Amino acid sequence: MKKRKNKIILLSILCCCTGIMNAQIGIGTGNPQGAFHIDGGKDNAATGIPTTAQLSNDVIINKATGFIGVGVLNPQVKLDMRSVSTENALGLGSTTMTATAAGAGAVRYDVLNAPTGAKIEVSDGSVWNKAYVAPQKAVVVLRKITSQSISPNSATPITGWNVVRDMSSSFNTMTSEFMAPRDGTYTFLLTFNFASTVINDGSRVESQFYNPVTGTIFASVYKTFGQSMTGTSDDGNFTRSTQAGGSSTVTLTLSAGTKVVARLLHTLSSGAVLLRVTSNSSDPANPDDGFNNLTIIEH
Repeated sequence: MKKRKNKIILLSILCCCTGIMNAQIGIGTGNPQGAFHIDGGKDNAATGIPTTAQLSNDVIINKATGFIGVGVLNPQVKLDMRSVSTENALGLGSTTMTATAAGAGAVRYDVLNAPTGAKIEVSDGSVWNKAYVAPQKAVVVLRKITSQSISPNSATPITGWNVVRDMSSSFNTMTSEFMAPRDGTYTFLLTFNFASTVINDGSRVESQFYNPVTGTIFASVYKTFGQSMTGTSDDGNFTRSTQAGGSSTVTLTLSAGTKVVARLLHTLSSGAVLLRVTSNSSDPANPDDGFNNLTIIEH
């Protein structure tokens, strides 16, 4: 009789174990979707697949892969948090473990602000290395396609720029100001060309790179013009129109938030002179296209 009881108990244990092995365990839900399923909000339906909103507070272990999904029904990696929820941040803390002890691939959050600022660190098995995310560098390409008159002997900001590219949204078309997105080194390349006019002998054009907030000229580049056939005895008393043009390149070290405006100052004539711009900006073959441009590159 005793042996029979022992057999019955053993059989019951085996049945229970088999049942557990094949079961899906649910906490907070009677409708588990994985080997282990926690419904944190206890809001899943009794049948069917939980909705996206219902899954947002769930933790699931996939019964086939053993992968863990946080707010994810079918995790694709060992820990998958890529749900539509807005709380997908992964919290990391610091550790006093050496990189060797933690092992290659370990990740920690450096709160010591050394050498500069708190950073995520990754172990290569020997050293904790700070993870570096390169910012989007400023690259601005501008072209002048609207006419502008530049008065003599007075620095005039070049306005009405057409933006070809501005990868960091650093150029304000309303004010024609470039603003440095961060501390760094920036190169400005300005090309200019005036419409044909009779220019003064020994005249000049000055390109200025100017801070409109402080009233400071960061850099100036001069282009001088000599004999221009303006009706003097040494050129046979001929008077001819001449185009004045040139280019200026400067490299500036700027602090974040510093503003720069490109300006032109000329002594070409006693009157205002127009910049040479295309009459058809959609036609790159137009003979007046592409003469006035500004390119800004962050190093």
